[in-house]
Amino acid sequence: MRTCTSTKTSSPTFMLVADRIRKRVTKTDAQPGDFIGSEYELARQEKVARMTVRRAIELLINEGLIERRPGKGLYVRDRGVTTRMVQIIAGNLEWEPSLQVSRGAKSVAVEKGIQIQLYDAHGDLERDLDVMCQLPDSQAKGAIILSLHSAVFNEAVYGLKIKGFPFVLVDQKMQDIEVSSVTADNYGGGLQAGRALIAQGHQRIAFIGDLVATTVGERLAGLRDAMADAGLNFDRSLVLDLAEDKDRLGDWSGRIDQCTREAMGRPSPPTAIFFSCDAVARPAYRTLAGMGLRIPQDVSVVGFDDDPLAEWLTPGLSTLRQPFFEMGRVAMELLLKHMADPAAPAESRALPVTLVRRGSTAAVEAGGMEPVGAGVLEPVEAEAV
Repeated sequence: MRTCTSTKTSSPTFMLVADRIRKRVTKTDAQPGDFIGSEYELARQEKVARMTVRRAIELLINEGLIERRPGKGLYVRDRGVTTRMVQIIAGNLEWEPSLQVSRGAKSVAVEKGIQIQLYDAHGDLERDLDVMCQLPDSQAKGAIILSLHSAVFNEAVYGLKIKGFPFVLVDQKMQDIEVSSVTADNYGGGLQAGRALIAQGHQRIAFIGDLVATTVGERLAGLRDAMADAGLNFDRSLVLDLAEDKDRLGDWSGRIDQCTREAMGRPSPPTAIFFSCDAVARPAYRTLAGMGLRIPQDVSVVGFDDDPLAEWLTPGLSTLRQPFFEMGRVAMELLLKHMADPAAPAESRALPVTLVRRGSTAAVEAGGMEPVGAGVLEPVEAEAV
């Protein structure tokens, strides 16, 4: 079991490098403001790759031991200087929504005089967890953490909760402990997608996604209930789970291809596929084209997120727009409340999503499918939990 208090039999190279630099700073006469060096110089001294040194430096910055001065290098930090600094931890900033969440949080931080430190794990799960575990001993007064939807991530969240460190979780609501969180109305989004497809005459709708993520499970539940409300049978065999022994931050394209082919290769294939997010729908476009299938003439496609590339696909992807910027703002507002009053009860907010219609969905007609016009529907209001 991975927890913030667990130990490992061996440490990654970057942690060993961080330990050596830490000892140099703490066990010598180094004074606040003393120059330590540049990443390039440290990489040469340690005989490791520059990226390894960068990861080590990020850990030491999080501890408040050193600071980076743009254009100058690395310096010993004055431990007596107190600042209200908040950490935003993202698994991978290549995922555009994480940038939008960060920008939303920063917009509130600027108003309140809060310093933001944005941490990008670059798709490295261990790196993300290490930074989470070090938060209570860092200079950060609180954190906004984007969920990685995995058992080991949940254990790290439990560890922070036990230590009483103020944080807000984004894109996941914990089920068995009280943790402040901000999500989109995933269930409502699934309900909207299902109702829109059913209104176009679709009765066989497949769902392809990462069912380990609770947010994805809620989207599926919304689709299922939309079909039940319409008196339609829900075919469980058309639900395909991508999360079979997959790295949470790895490349899922092969599994997406496999599941899409499995769904569309059946004797009675679905007339529509609801993908759990736009990042899953995008590679599926290639798979469908490779199978000789046209979107939306042969199969309608719906995604979730409305990432910047969705409208540039051919045809444009119909999707549910998550309010990522607003989610970041709300997360920062909740965090500031907890920083001011650590004993305040946890709060969970679910923000409404918006169905965006583009050319990837079409009505089922006797002579085929007829594309519907593009447009944005009004969001279904979600209640704060």
